[in-house]
Amino acid sequence: MSDFFSVFQQYGAEWWPRLLQAAYMTAALSVAGFGMAFAVGAVLVAMVRSGRPLLRLAANTFIQVVRTVPLLALLLTLYFALPPLGITLSGFWAGVLGLGLHGAAYVAEILRGGLQSIHRGQREAGLAVGLTPHQVFVQVVFPQALRAMLPALVNTYVALLKDSSLCALIATDELMLAARAMSSEYFLPLHIFLLVGLFYFAIAFPLSMLSRVLERRLSRGRRVMGAT
Repeated sequence: MSDFFSVFQQYGAEWWPRLLQAAYMTAALSVAGFGMAFAVGAVLVAMVRSGRPLLRLAANTFIQVVRTVPLLALLLTLYFALPPLGITLSGFWAGVLGLGLHGAAYVAEILRGGLQSIHRGQREAGLAVGLTPHQVFVQVVFPQALRAMLPALVNTYVALLKDSSLCALIATDELMLAARAMSSEYFLPLHIFLLVGLFYFAIAFPLSMLSRVLERRLSRGRRVMGAT
């Protein structure tokens, strides 16, 4: 057992800088991907709620198709199929685009469910006191919907963070690719992948706990509001 842990002491000074740099790339990849997922998801929800059948059909078709396509297939398509069409993306941006498009389908469902959870009487009451439709959405509907959506959005980000490991297959310099390169160099895959697992745990576990805390607190707030 002491020999097992002595490896970390022996190579730690060489491993940590490389893993930290890869962890930074993983964080940047997941944050950019989630930002794109939220933006595209919001557009999809706006299309669904627009009242125009063609836009609604296009948005629902995108959501259903993307949710049935494996993320890995989407990443490989973006990275390998676009260059013959004259569009060449780096591994990082192909990863951001793939994660963003894939996550957008799930974020759109979260946003739609959150907005639908607000009773239409809230909107009617806002209009009745003289607010414009835009003001009603920004000041009345969205703040309440955000309470319902926030825990699910945090969970979606955690899932996207873990899925970013697939970007190693399109030559993105994130944690998993760095671990594979280091394991080939040092021939210590167990030690290296254990460290990578700890990196993912250190990022994802606090966010998962945050999601649970938010869910408990926000649901308690909704119960109080309902009781009053």
